[in-house]
Amino acid sequence: MNRTLILLPLFFWLSALGAQSYSDSIQTLSGAANGNSQTEYAATLARLEPLAEKGVRNADLYYDLGVCYYHLGDRGKAVLNFLRTLNIDSAHKQARENLNYIHTTDPDLPREPRQPYLAQLFLRIYNFFSLNRLALMVLVCALLNTLSLHLLFHYPLDKERGLPVLLVLISSILLLGSGGTLLVKHHRWLHNSRAVVLEAVELRAAPASGRMLKDLPPASTVTVKQASGQQFQVILPDGLSGWIDRQAVEMVVPGQKF
Repeated sequence: MNRTLILLPLFFWLSALGAQSYSDSIQTLSGAANGNSQTEYAATLARLEPLAEKGVRNADLYYDLGVCYYHLGDRGKAVLNFLRTLNIDSAHKQARENLNYIHTTDPDLPREPRQPYLAQLFLRIYNFFSLNRLALMVLVCALLNTLSLHLLFHYPLDKERGLPVLLVLISSILLLGSGGTLLVKHHRWLHNSRAVVLEAVELRAAPASGRMLKDLPPASTVTVKQASGQQFQVILPDGLSGWIDRQAVEMVVPGQKF
């Protein structure tokens, strides 16, 4: 039990330390960016883009790309890279705030309907546990479960075993819950069906020559349902479904095939 009491504060300290490490780097970038010129943003973009093209998947890399694209006037690629940031690190506060800012300042972009408070609360908790935090939580829960089983097996036979059994049940539930959530998030990280419109495109009721439903501006976010030739069937945040030219959008997961 004493080991457990020592490990719990250590777990929360490591989580806070991990969050602080990227937070410091982002704050430094944001502070320097306020005085940057278009030339400096273009130079930074030229330095970072080759890393992304080589297949480097890093939340801060995508965030920096998003900031550069936004200041250079390309909102579509800015939104794409902020979504890529959140796909890797759902707890990345700055990327989420920037996305909200872009949607707030551009009323033409399709938005998701406002959700009930309890749903918002659940999503905040779900987003707080990024892949790294979940992996750390799984390790800690596995260790707690092992210690609880050790306590149960070596508990005096003449004493009531309610407490060690309870500890085993709680640690097992936490381990299964965190492990299952980690698997779900890892699958979404590899197979995210969201995409971003990079150039204005028409949403049609059927592939190619169908009735036009709506004009989608750059930076619109859609969910790809299926592909047919050079067309994607997509769903907008408000639930409207239709077909668009697949060349006008780019998937959040780089290189994902449909």
